[in-house]
Amino acid sequence: MNPSRVWKFALILFVLAGVSGLHPGRIGAQAPPTQAFPDTVTVSSRPKTNLFNHVMKRAEILAAFAQVQESRDLFVKNNAGITLRVSTNTTKLPWKLHAEADELWFVYRGSAKVSLAPFSLMVGVTPPGNTYDVGEGDIVNVPRGMAYQIMPAAGRFEYVAVRRFALQVSNTGSGRAGGAPQAQLPPVTTKAQLDQFFSTATESANLGSGINRIIYAPGGASYGPQPGGPFENHETDEHVYFVAYGTGKVTVDGFITGAHWDTRGVMGAGVVGGSEFMVGPGDMVFVFRNTVHYMERVPASGKVGYLLVGLTYAEPYWPKSIIPNGTGAY
Repeated sequence: MNPSRVWKFALILFVLAGVSGLHPGRIGAQAPPTQAFPDTVTVSSRPKTNLFNHVMKRAEILAAFAQVQESRDLFVKNNAGITLRVSTNTTKLPWKLHAEADELWFVYRGSAKVSLAPFSLMVGVTPPGNTYDVGEGDIVNVPRGMAYQIMPAAGRFEYVAVRRFALQVSNTGSGRAGGAPQAQLPPVTTKAQLDQFFSTATESANLGSGINRIIYAPGGASYGPQPGGPFENHETDEHVYFVAYGTGKVTVDGFITGAHWDTRGVMGAGVVGGSEFMVGPGDMVFVFRNTVHYMERVPASGKVGYLLVGLTYAEPYWPKSIIPNGTGAY
């Protein structure tokens, strides 16, 4: 036989042997065993377990303020955003206007005189408006279209601005107020007023304009006619908490166990996965839609209270999550 034909024949045999090795029976014999996924995931006490850090401690907020000259966004979504703002000029600053957002200011440090005045396209700002003395722990309500002017008393005036871009939809009865009419939030709510409520009240109560004063007392938590969780995951509601009283432990993210549906979303008796954080006065907690969350008192005999600020919907109705008990998506 011609030597070149011998080599061609040998090459054909080698290729056929390789193809026969890909036979399904042989592939199955070489496939690795199927990996079993765990039924439970340990809840971690480390704050960096999840992609989004849902808790910002007061010390972290103040440290962030130290890096801000005028303003810095913590996050911006199509329905809302949160911004750190600083004013340092002790003379009257120019009037400002935010026509795109309703704003709530949570003052963290410093004091200032804040003037609020009507604005119209025909005449512009209509001074003098009303001027308020504002200090640490106070809340300032600046509706969209309302002009404002800040004159710090001395040093830096630092506040967290919760900016709600989307227009408030009508109350459908599925939220924290249980369909009850919301009170009108005053231009300024003082720290003394908040301290008085949280130190004496035993039940949660609406403050106005999408802010609820939530209390977890030994008797449990209440939100109007609806009991608290304990573990909750809302498909449409988005919140930011400003902790105001006591200490607690918040669990965020993970998956609900023993789940059932109600008007707010998925409620359950337990959670696997997620992260735990100890929280106290001045801390912020971000709870976006489809995020499992749970608050408990520390110690159990104590009381913890916080301001729950609702972030308005970007649409009248958010679509349901693909996985009913959520994945911590935001």
